[in-house]
Amino acid sequence: MDTREQIEQAIKQILETGGNINISAVAENCGVSHSLIYNRYPDLKEKIKELKSAQKARQKTDSDEALISTLLAKNKALQEKVKAENSGQAEDAFKSMLSHVQQVYSMYDQLLDDRNKLAERLGRKQ
Repeated sequence: MDTREQIEQAIKQILETGGNINISAVAENCGVSHSLIYNRYPDLKEKIKELKSAQKARQKTDSDEALISTLLAKNKALQEKVKAENSGQAEDAFKSMLSHVQQVYSMYDQLLDDRNKLAERLGRKQ
């Protein structure tokens, strides 16, 4: 196997194992210096650089997708928390209004009783 084939095989192996591809990693994998790849195989150097860019783009996409998933989960949790808090606040407001309605009815009953007593007194005086 000649050097070019060794370099191509190293590229293939790094990609298959999911390792980070770069010129130094390829050179180390096939036992040559990185300057050999730069000087003798500029086409392979460009191929490695393109593969590295594509790999970084995939990693960024994966990272972004993971971040989006995390943020969506946090958003859902916060929405549920707000909903629960709003529900609790609505329940508290309802209880408060109910208490006020009971006070108003109590005051109404007292006023009605006072009115009836006053009407009764006025009726006796006539």
